[in-house]
Order: sequence, then C-alpha cells, then structure tokens
Amino acid sequence: HNSTFAFSALTPYPIIIMKLLFSTFLAAALVSNSHAATPRVRMGPKSGKAAKTSTGFSSVYAMTNQPNNEILVYHRDESSGLLTFENSVETGGDGSLIDYCAGPPSGQCLPMWPNDPLASQSALYVSGECLLNVNAGTNDVSTFRIISSSEIEFASKQPSNGLFPNSVTARGDLAYVLNSGGNGSIQGYKMSEDCVLNPIGGPIDLIQGGGEASDDVAPVNPPYGGASPSHVGFTPEGKILVLIKILGGGQNTQNPGDGALQTFAIDPDTGTASLEHSTVVTGRTDSSPFAFQYDHRGRLIVAEVFPTGRPTEGFSVGGVTLWEDAGDGAFDQIGTALTTGFFSCWLTHDSTNACLYLANSAPQGSVSSFAVGDEIVIVDALAGELNGPLEIVTSVGGEHVYTLSPGVSDGSGQPRIFGYQADSGCHLEQVQAIPDGFGTEQDRRDAGNDVFNGVMGLAIYPNPN
Repeated sequence: HNSTFAFSALTPYPIIIMKLLFSTFLAAALVSNSHAATPRVRMGPKSGKAAKTSTGFSSVYAMTNQPNNEILVYHRDESSGLLTFENSVETGGDGSLIDYCAGPPSGQCLPMWPNDPLASQSALYVSGECLLNVNAGTNDVSTFRIISSSEIEFASKQPSNGLFPNSVTARGDLAYVLNSGGNGSIQGYKMSEDCVLNPIGGPIDLIQGGGEASDDVAPVNPPYGGASPSHVGFTPEGKILVLIKILGGGQNTQNPGDGALQTFAIDPDTGTASLEHSTVVTGRTDSSPFAFQYDHRGRLIVAEVFPTGRPTEGFSVGGVTLWEDAGDGAFDQIGTALTTGFFSCWLTHDSTNACLYLANSAPQGSVSSFAVGDEIVIVDALAGELNGPLEIVTSVGGEHVYTLSPGVSDGSGQPRIFGYQADSGCHLEQVQAIPDGFGTEQDRRDAGNDVFNGVMGLAIYPNPN
C-alpha cells in the first residue's frame, strides 16, 4: 500500500457545471462575533412525556450554526419517535456564515446556497453522557453534560488550534476535532467524566499536498467545501480516521482530483495521534469520500458523492463503498452500492437490523435505505423524500431514523427535523417534520447582518454507534 500520493491540476470544469454540481458545498466565509462567556438557555414547551431507555430518557440535538451558535434540545418519545422541542443552549462560540460571493481561490463569484455550510458529518456528536459541537466561526469546540431529555449543561470550550473546525468525535476519555481550513489538521483532547476538554499537545497536520508535508498546500480559509476534509471518527481498533474529499485542502477545486482515507495511530500513553497511512481513492476522479460508518461486522462503509467518478457534464448518482481493513491503517475496497439520488453525503448504520440509511441532498432530496450483508444491497432508493437532507442518525435498536432538512432548496427557508419509523426490512415511514426551535429565514438573516446562514449538525442520545 502506497502512502505517497500526487495530485494533478487538470483543466478546470466550466463554471456552469460547478454551479450545478457543487452548490451544496459552497465555501463559508467567516464572520466572527463576540459573546458572553456564560451561555444562555432559551426554553421551549415541556413535553411531560416519560422515556423508556435504560438511561431513563432519549433526546435529539441540532445545531443552529448561527453567529451566536446554539444547541437545540428535543425530547424524544421512544414509542412514537416524536420529538418535542425543549430548549436552546448557547455554545459560547460562533457558527459559520455564508458569503454571497464565496468561491474557490480563483476568486470567481459563485451562487450562494447554504444547504451545507460546513460540508461535513458529525459537527455535533454524543459520546456517553457528553455532547460535543464545533464552532466554525470562532475556531473552537464546546462540550455539554447531558442531564435529562430537556436539559444539557455547558461544560467547557477549547480552541481547535486550527481553522474552520467542522467535525468532532470522542470515545472514552479521548476527543478529536477536525480543522478543515488552511492545510487541515486534527487536534486531540483528554475529556473528563464531567465532559471537560483539555488539549493533548498541538495540532497534527493532514497530508494533502503532492509530497510528504502538508505545507505543499497553500493555506486558504475558509476551505472550499467541495474538496475539504469532511469527517473525523474512531475506528473499531481505536485509531482516528479522517476523510478528505479531494486532496489539496480545498484549494484545488475547480480542478479534479482524488480523495483519501487517512488513518492516524493513537499513542496509548499520551493519546496523541500520528499519521499511519493514507489510502487514496483512485480510478474515479472526484468521487469525494464524505462520511463513514462501521457496520456490524466491523467493515468500513463510506458515503461518496460520486462513487463512480464525477462526470464532465450533467449529474452522476451517489452511493456508498464498502472497505475492509488491509492492516497498518490501510483499506481495500470490496464493494459498491448505488442509489438514484445525487450528492450522497451523510449516512447512518443500524446494527440491530443491519440497515444503512443514506441522505441524498439532490435533486429534490431523499433518504435511501440499504440492507448490509455480505454485500450492500439497495432496498429503497426513495425510502424518504424531503428537501435536501443533511446529517442523519438512527436510534438505539433502529426503530427510528432522523435527518435534518435546512429548507433551502424548496425556497421555504424553514429548517425541520424529519422523523421516520423504521422496520426490520430497512423501510421508512415518516412520522414527523418538526420546525420548532429553528428560526425562520428572516430570523437568520437578521442575526447574520443579512447573510443567510445554514443550519448544520444532528445527534441522538443515547448514541448507538
């Protein structure tokens, strides 16, 4: 397995293709704002419903990603799957803001569509009794203690030691954040039982250039979302895995290129990470590996925007690829499963029923379901139909699936969380589309000085993965 890779800058695609194909991934331009150190809480109506989990309750969380970033807390009724908005808690940091003329380093002004302002999975993450989130506008990470189905308590905020953090993960007493801006990096933390973070050393650069050093990439921030690093998470062996859509840190778009799966080994004594291997996704230019989950057999499933390669004209369907561990941090691809939707970026795996759910943000938006066995087989390409879904999660036991719709492509400007009842055959039935807790488009324009900010982030407690 070759851990050295190269990127060739080819002829740029016509700008009209870029408008069609990567509008969901437009770069965000940072607008920083200062806020009080003590986050405030905005209360919603109480549900008064009993929960039935072994933990005593269940909740779903969303992130507003506004200049004054907030976590929205929803009580989850486990029998019906219905959500009730409970309150909103400030993170103490800023979300990202979308600039109407944000674009790649060419300086061209591309259309603004804040459907996916962070271009990532796991902007919000539950680990045990802790909730973590990224604040892309202030380059930091916040944590909360999960108290009840209606209450979270602010625990800590730490710098991400990089630019534009867009994904976070944790396991046990270790947490890592992915910085997608500039050259890209990951930063580790020790996390206490009270969910308080303390940094471990400094940031570890991603390897994205044409050689062995990340400084082969010219730093740009915010990154261009169509190519930037998008997801950080743990492997079953306790290593860190980072997905990069197109090597080069987002600086090479509009040029085609290859993505990568980068594995970092963790020092058992210090918790620090070091690059072990970079598996480059070759043979299908611009496939754009976006997000991953491990299945019930310990195999890696990757959502790829264009799993058969990006076409020079028109659209290409999305889907997932299946990988096995090849040792020493490397992966070998062993399968592909396609759907009929486009921009297949977010996924969640239900180990109880061996079901996989994939969120496709175009053309109208859909959730596709797959059965995971020796191979991954499509069950229903349109298991759910909704406006441009983003992050997607499943409950413990797999009875319910939730996905976040930003309300952009339908023109409503009203975000909603869509809830589905799931059966053992990987079929979905919609039970709810709740807008409560999210501001209207005008609310968000007012908060961002008339810059329309997109929502991002969805997590569930308890976390089944």
